[in-house]
Amino acid sequence: MGTNITNESNEVVNYANTSEFMTFELGKMKYAIELPKIREILTYPDNITVLPNTSKWVKGLINLRGEVVPILDIRVRFKTGQVVYNESTAVIAVITEDSRMIGIVVDKVDDVQRIDVSTLAPVSDMGSAIPSKYLKGFVRLANNQMLVVMDIESVVNKDELKG
Repeated sequence: MGTNITNESNEVVNYANTSEFMTFELGKMKYAIELPKIREILTYPDNITVLPNTSKWVKGLINLRGEVVPILDIRVRFKTGQVVYNESTAVIAVITEDSRMIGIVVDKVDDVQRIDVSTLAPVSDMGSAIPSKYLKGFVRLANNQMLVVMDIESVVNKDELKG
């Protein structure tokens, strides 16, 4: 017969429900993408090959270590605020479930954060510049700031790129 010892002063963190996310800023909001989906972070490239007849948010293509990568400015797509290209503008290169590499432009990349995904709350369309169908939910951080977890698969879905 086993004995259970409980120590009230130790907080139990269930790492089974946690995942690591890269956080970044779009306008005044903080967003996150699962770390395993991210290949690398780039400064905004000068050498983008512009594609004719594409949406305004499709900036063009770059060659990243021999792979052709479309660059999408989700700030333009979701109208998250004034779009500025400066030294903090970054491109997050993500790998989709169907093995496409896509670069998304963000205002600023922050850091890696561990999030308990079981605590994600649903996002209403009122709470974010980005429609809720592109979001997995949000968590409140220790400083009471809202961190919105993006569903990157739905953002870079092939059907979305046509529109």
